[in-house]
Amino acid sequence: MFVGYLRSNFEEEITDLIHSDSLFEVELLKKTYEAFPQYCFAAYDNGQIVGVISAYSFNKHIYINVIKAMKAHEDVLIRLIKLLIQNTSTMNIYVLADTKMASYFEPFNFKEHSTFIRFIHSGEAVAFNFSNSIAKQVSGEDYENVSKRIDREVFLDDRDDYLKKDCSFSNSLKLSTQTGFLHSYVVNKRHIRISPWEMQNESYLDAEKLLRGVLYYRGLKKIFAYAPEIKEITELYESYKFKKESKFKLLYLGEKPHVKLENLYAI
Repeated sequence: MFVGYLRSNFEEEITDLIHSDSLFEVELLKKTYEAFPQYCFAAYDNGQIVGVISAYSFNKHIYINVIKAMKAHEDVLIRLIKLLIQNTSTMNIYVLADTKMASYFEPFNFKEHSTFIRFIHSGEAVAFNFSNSIAKQVSGEDYENVSKRIDREVFLDDRDDYLKKDCSFSNSLKLSTQTGFLHSYVVNKRHIRISPWEMQNESYLDAEKLLRGVLYYRGLKKIFAYAPEIKEITELYESYKFKKESKFKLLYLGEKPHVKLENLYAI
């Protein structure tokens, strides 16, 4: 087995890994590889990728956005994490991991910051009004300015390139009001992901409008999101028939993240 940098022709070698997880985000991996190939690593067995890790670099931290291994090769995750850490110098590293995945980060002294929940909406009918008036209010005409302003308040970091370019897909749906923004994109034929979704303080009514918008435009597919375990946020998801699927932990290595969770509706 070879463990090293992700090769440029990885799309031909990652088919088995994609099929092993219905939520595997190959398009996100492509975007990250285009921006930061130096933070993308893979494990190869007989010419096929059996494990992969990628990370996006911001001013103050690196965020691991893809990490996955085939069930029979999960032990390679330790080597992939170690390789990434060795190539990121002393930068702070964040990752969102489920309980099992979190155990692979423990040997490297990652600490827990907060708990997140993966919510999923499976097309269950929800009665709500989405008029032309509401559609205009969330149309996203000022998405770029709103997202830039609010994201800096939530993450206390410069993530402008990420929001404008590297977290923007040909199938992105960008909705916004003056108090918040919601981005969603196609993961595969069956799934849509909400990421990111951020609001100013005391903007619950606008948050509800944005959620109605994504359900109205995307509701024929399964929609999932990772939200912090904060009562007001989780209750909003549940009121629109999103189901709690599993719990995740936001882990960090280095300086503790200064993230305003109460404003982060989906990471």
